[in-house]
Amino acid sequence: MDEFTPDELEQARILFARPATFIMGCAKIEQLPDPDLPEIAFAGRSNVGKSSLINGLVGMHKLARASNEPGRTREVNFFDLDGKMRLVDLPGYGWAKASKSTVKKFQDLGRDYLRGRV
Repeated sequence: MDEFTPDELEQARILFARPATFIMGCAKIEQLPDPDLPEIAFAGRSNVGKSSLINGLVGMHKLARASNEPGRTREVNFFDLDGKMRLVDLPGYGWAKASKSTVKKFQDLGRDYLRGRV
């Protein structure tokens, strides 16, 4: 894999240095905000560090709620980057500390987001 150029690294630093705020968490696909801004979605297994990665990128320790407990993120969470774009924290897939029906519900929500937004 090629290395990033200094210019590319600086562009990324500037992008994620923008003020970041929590917009909303959506428990149903109908609640999603209009896709009127570019979105970067973070998807992956439960407890892999998606929320922690978002916090690290924007330099804020508690913007996205992170936990050592698998299945903490149960909604599609939206974060605004200075009105220019959104970061989206999706529920993880795989094992979580919740009932099977609850796990299926938030995993289906993440999958529906991905199907509807691309």
